[in-house]
Amino acid sequence: MLRRTRLRTPLAIVTAFVAALAASGCAGTSGPSQSCVSPGVSAHEVRIGFVDPDDGAVGKALEAARGGIDARLGLVNDAGGVYGRKITYTWQSDQSTPAGNDAAVRSLVGSSGVFGLIEASTSAAGGADYLRTLQVPTVGLPIERIWADPAYPNMFSYPSVLAGGSVSDVFGRYASGQGGHRAVIVTTDSAAAAQQFTPALEQSLAAAGISTTRLEYNSAVTSPAQLANRLRGSGTDVLALDLPSIQAPQILAATRAAGISFRAVISVAGYSDDTIQRYGSSVAGLTTFSTLVPLQTHLPAQQAYLAAAAKYAPELQTPTQDVAYGAYVATDILLRGLTAAGACPTRQGFIKSLRAVKDYNAGGLLAGQIDLTHSAGQSIKCLIFMRVNAAGSAFELVPDPLPGASSKTEWCGGGGGPPSS
Repeated sequence: MLRRTRLRTPLAIVTAFVAALAASGCAGTSGPSQSCVSPGVSAHEVRIGFVDPDDGAVGKALEAARGGIDARLGLVNDAGGVYGRKITYTWQSDQSTPAGNDAAVRSLVGSSGVFGLIEASTSAAGGADYLRTLQVPTVGLPIERIWADPAYPNMFSYPSVLAGGSVSDVFGRYASGQGGHRAVIVTTDSAAAAQQFTPALEQSLAAAGISTTRLEYNSAVTSPAQLANRLRGSGTDVLALDLPSIQAPQILAATRAAGISFRAVISVAGYSDDTIQRYGSSVAGLTTFSTLVPLQTHLPAQQAYLAAAAKYAPELQTPTQDVAYGAYVATDILLRGLTAAGACPTRQGFIKSLRAVKDYNAGGLLAGQIDLTHSAGQSIKCLIFMRVNAAGSAFELVPDPLPGASSKTEWCGGGGGPPSS
């Protein structure tokens, strides 16, 4: 998440947060250790597996996940573990390939005998069928569509744009709140475009009465300036960008240079220091979003996360990045499942118990509450919107002006049916 300073908070914050989680049944439950027959479970330990790419460009992008995992496990283990058992993990690399993922999870489950898995991989689909057959509890970063596939009830994560799934009318609510009535969605011209976020974005906008049109963009043959000329006179007042983070700010900057303005600009990507440093005021108004509550809100749970990262994962140089923050939340989901499964957990008991949870929000780190009873597919109902300020010097949280809203930093919508393609 975007943040320019690394906070180091007192250990008292960590202690208070762990106590709060324990009281709500989310972590750190103590009790008499006992021997159980489940794989990976002994009298004093629950052993899980961790899968990531380890090397290459993808491995570099995901390497911070281990820091997030270590931070969350450090908290719970220092508090006595779950029912007196410390949570440890064994690691395997999947080389960021489906075949490598399948081999890694088979090794961890079959040879190492782990209870469940945490995955920070772009290839989790590779071993998913094997894990489903054995009912192995699996949590992970929601960066593939497999995490929103209801055919895999053993796989758990939090809602994410990258994982797809249905979306409420929250985007329409946001666009309408800025005075928008008609949207153009700029997306790629490849066959994969229909598998990106465009269909869900169309559905969400339409649910709020905002008409949409698609405009395909290929950066290899069309420049941002040329695309801006195509947008001139379109009659649209909402610009939605379902494009990579390097392209979205370029297009908005080109529209500004051409004198074209929009009431709202919604981008699937671009929330980073790099956007501010490169484009500044030329991208003022660029709005991105997340299901993870941004660290600018300074919640006690976020301060506890940053303090835990400093203590238990000192090698993590940037704990504010999404990968580490998301891995911390994914690990919290695992701990919630272990707590719900009882003093002698089984894989089936873990899945059944966690699928009964209707109000999960990682202690306040997620926008809204997740109802895990609806199998693996999670509708995105609530989001946090972050917008580049007028000076182009920082992202700011956009408050929800709805009277009586439960949270001024969260925008929530209704509905959430399947997106059309």
